[in-house]
Amino acid sequence: MANRIKDCGRLDDLTRFATDCQRAETLGDLHGTIDAAVRDLGFRWFTLLHNIDLRRGDEQSLFLTTYPSAWLEEVLEERHYIEDPIHAACARTPSGLAWDRVGDVLELTPRQRGILDRARDHDLASGYSLPIRTPGEPEAIFTAARSRDEPLSAEEVLTARLLGSVAYDRARELLGERAGPLACVPLSPRQVECIALVAQGKSDWEIGQILGLSRDTVHEYVESARRRYGVRRRTQLVLRAVRDGHLNMEALL
Repeated sequence: MANRIKDCGRLDDLTRFATDCQRAETLGDLHGTIDAAVRDLGFRWFTLLHNIDLRRGDEQSLFLTTYPSAWLEEVLEERHYIEDPIHAACARTPSGLAWDRVGDVLELTPRQRGILDRARDHDLASGYSLPIRTPGEPEAIFTAARSRDEPLSAEEVLTARLLGSVAYDRARELLGERAGPLACVPLSPRQVECIALVAQGKSDWEIGQILGLSRDTVHEYVESARRRYGVRRRTQLVLRAVRDGHLNMEALL
């Protein structure tokens, strides 16, 4: 971002950020603008994604993130998303919350505490998450996170909240224009069925038994999809299929 954010919460800095967002012509451009802004604020990572879209399987689902790929893969492999404490806490608050306040709105289970510990192992130690609710539209969540395990200041919370709101407004506009950082990769219904079962940890043989297909046929369906996306690992394939709206939340459970 050309004009770096220097003072948290200052209206002129946020106005410049809004201007930079409006200059973004694709979600890929917007991704870079948000990344620069959150780094200027002292954060390291961000996510801006639709929550309900994953259940709907909407082609227009929003999924922008700089989270470490190793963490994203672990979330899918270990199915952390089922009991994600941050998303669960956001569902109970209208205005978002800093991660150190999650325990104030949610009685954490041992598994949820373990998920937070694992996030810290991936340098996601503290952050702020904002649920964004627009009538008649999917719910979205914006998060800014960092490796320092210390409470956020009031100024950091305010600015993260405003950044998330501004970024999401532009993302909505770009989605309406059907713009995206990457083209949606078409998949056949059989490929989607196979990838959904891959997300559940099924082997090619198990998938074949469920769908009435041979192991080799299942393998070709999955590998063909993997080649289309140009990814190496099956967890990456699942993540990209979720991003493109091919998979819904029920398919992952």
